[in-house]
Amino acid sequence: MRNIRIATRSKAALLGAALVSAVLVPVARADDHDGGRPGPNGLPSFVVADSLRTTTYDGVSDDLLTAGLGKTGLAGQAPALANPASPTAAELRRLAIWANYRALVDITAPGGYGLFWGPNVDLYGNDTLGEGKIAGTEYLAYADDGRGQQNVSLLVQVPANFDPANPCIVTATSSGSRGVYGAISAAGEWGLKRGCAVAYTDKGTGNGAHELMTGLVTLIDGRLADAATAGRNSLFTANVPAGALSAANQKFPNRYAFKHAHSQQNPEADWGKDTLEAVQFAYWALNRQFALPGGSPHGERYRPGSITTIAASVSNGGGASLAAAEQDTTGWITAVVVGEPQVNVRMPGNAQVNEGGQRIAAAGKPLADYMTLANLLEPCAALAVTAAGAPYLTALPPATTTAIRQARCTSLAAAGYVHGSDTQTQANDALAQLHAAGYEADSDLLHAPMWDSQAVPAVAVTYADAYTRSSVIDNLCGFSFGTANPATGAAGFTPPVSPMPTVFGLGNGVPPTNGISLVYNVTPQGGADHRLATPDAGFAGAACLRALWTKRDPRMRA
Repeated sequence: MRNIRIATRSKAALLGAALVSAVLVPVARADDHDGGRPGPNGLPSFVVADSLRTTTYDGVSDDLLTAGLGKTGLAGQAPALANPASPTAAELRRLAIWANYRALVDITAPGGYGLFWGPNVDLYGNDTLGEGKIAGTEYLAYADDGRGQQNVSLLVQVPANFDPANPCIVTATSSGSRGVYGAISAAGEWGLKRGCAVAYTDKGTGNGAHELMTGLVTLIDGRLADAATAGRNSLFTANVPAGALSAANQKFPNRYAFKHAHSQQNPEADWGKDTLEAVQFAYWALNRQFALPGGSPHGERYRPGSITTIAASVSNGGGASLAAAEQDTTGWITAVVVGEPQVNVRMPGNAQVNEGGQRIAAAGKPLADYMTLANLLEPCAALAVTAAGAPYLTALPPATTTAIRQARCTSLAAAGYVHGSDTQTQANDALAQLHAAGYEADSDLLHAPMWDSQAVPAVAVTYADAYTRSSVIDNLCGFSFGTANPATGAAGFTPPVSPMPTVFGLGNGVPPTNGISLVYNVTPQGGADHRLATPDAGFAGAACLRALWTKRDPRMRA
């Protein structure tokens, strides 16, 4: 047996501040094989051999951490594309690193960028690294079970200052539903600055998008191809028979399938395995790059457990790291350092979670439980007395937002979800129910912006689709992903610029993203942006999503 150190951190701590807590957990470790003699360094069986590509970056024109943008470029405007309709793989990589780096850390100077964190900040917190570009080699490949349907992206970055005599690996499993570079600022930078190899994976979610009408799909490097031509090389292709797809396109044009929601594989079940496979892929890459002098270039220098390996990330990536540690019976992982891990634990009935001496109600429930309830109640709860003054994070006019909130309260009351004879009382009750479900009073001002910005609705829909393994043409609870008229919200809109060429770079894997909206199909005919489809912003669809979780009602499909 061995002990594995697990630490939870805030995001700031993950970027270099002090450790806040740690526990030791015993984990079984396999015995060294073959009497200590090194074995062959074979490509892991789960790696799709013909998907493997290796690229070396000089640290000047391009690099591992900033894609050549440097500290200044990451804080600037999105990098330009020579031909926006057909970006190169290098351009899409640069766009993805730019977007994902900024997504998880505050990129502003007042927020600490360039002072407390950023490519220019050294290991001691000093501004000494200039633009912070890091030279090295990148290995990219798919992991799959042989069917060509999973195609989980694996990526290993080996910095040029990696010390083969003192090897280390840091994992950077993507957060949320992001692509393979999703945790580059949260864990990748930390590892690269310390000369560690960084093992990334998109967890089988990523920005695998399929434009249903044109048949365009994304490849491992973000470039586009026709689904039929791409075949098993597609990052994701929706599994829909041709006849059913044609009928769906006629009824609901300009719709999109996304891998997390529509792969019908519930990729979350494999997030721990994906993280472990990223580590194994990193071992293979390091053995390949640092073969012992005089030995076989295909020999095994590093055996399982011989490299200090920290499983690290945030949010869903943090949860995947913990799952990997639980599943690690070989000894790949030395320690776990995660921030805000999205995990579910089997809490005994008498367990309590307290903060500031106060018990938190209903702690430890699954994400889908929290999200489907919030998606239902938040528009109404935003009108509660204690929610007054919440940030306004939507392009919708204030009058429209107020009308939506009032209509949602009315529909909730009519269906018996909230109580009260007037809107204010109904809103206060909606917020009280969120408190009872585990949302803290500290979050009162966040309910409005989290729903208005569509973060909560997007997660509720995506996880419902994933957990029910629904097809994209099921339109589960009446929802789909599609382009909408920016003026009227009507779905089926053909935008002047397709979102597909840049979805790998700018998308986050969960619409609304990169010009693709969350659509409610039930009304009007052809559907509309879910906030504008009905006066109460698709209340029936939100109630359906909640009912799927609580098992009170059957599915409702468009």
